[in-house]
Amino acid sequence: MTHLWFEITAKTPPGLVDEVADLVRAVSPGGIAIEEPVDILGPEQGFRVRGGEPVAIRCYLPSSELGAVLVDDLRRAMEAYPSVELSARPIFEQDWAVSWREFFGVVETGGRVVVVPSWVEHEAAPGQIVIRLDPGQAFGTGHHETTRLCLGMLDEVVRPGMRVLDVGTGSGILAIAAVKLGAAEVDAIDIDPVAAEVAIHNCAVNGVDGRVRVRAGRLEPEEVGAPYDLVVSNISPEANIGLVPAFERAVRPGSSLLLSGVLEPDVGRVVAACAGAGFVEVATRLERDWAAILLRRAG
Repeated sequence: MTHLWFEITAKTPPGLVDEVADLVRAVSPGGIAIEEPVDILGPEQGFRVRGGEPVAIRCYLPSSELGAVLVDDLRRAMEAYPSVELSARPIFEQDWAVSWREFFGVVETGGRVVVVPSWVEHEAAPGQIVIRLDPGQAFGTGHHETTRLCLGMLDEVVRPGMRVLDVGTGSGILAIAAVKLGAAEVDAIDIDPVAAEVAIHNCAVNGVDGRVRVRAGRLEPEEVGAPYDLVVSNISPEANIGLVPAFERAVRPGSSLLLSGVLEPDVGRVVAACAGAGFVEVATRLERDWAAILLRRAG
């Protein structure tokens, strides 16, 4: 059985709850839950908190490349707190179908694009571009800040006839948006073969499968063929920096590179790494602590 998310639990001494909660919150796309140990006293008596015992701080991270990076970031942060016990538990697909759909509603992105879960009824307003989405086992529902930031910027930079590359496609949401905004064709790639399958399904549901090519694998510089008018990559700072040589080959001179999956403190080093390959920062937008960076390749 294939899992969808990981439930990450940090069992924390009471005196460290605030510090550890901040670290967990920094990597969690969907927020955190703090659970104190309690004794249930009865229907009319309520409960009693057991003082002095570890507190469970929980978050849920997607089973995807971005999720793996976030888990690794959290593990490294926790090295400074040896008294904190970190554990992970998979949340399975049928659990998701029963327990999680209620948390996903229609997502407005601030532009023309609106993301609608496949199980939700929605009548599009005039001018709205609707993406019907079943996230399945992949990152990208429109609820996370990085996805919304990318959708908003795509709304402004995609032009009719563009050739686009979507790196770390996840659910396929950005590839679908690019086509619906006017792109002629999109190549979409994800390191996770399960995510690639989800993206293929979502492209078909949205009627863009004829213009989106999805594959599982890595973006290797030597495999880049004809350059693109736009490359979008919503993964992580480290992964984006590691792909700069591939981006240099993939982006046509004078064309754009849109990067996200980046926290605000990491913007400077991502921009600096790209500058070494001839990319100039055009705009950076923030939502909470997350950033999306639009760059243009010189030429």
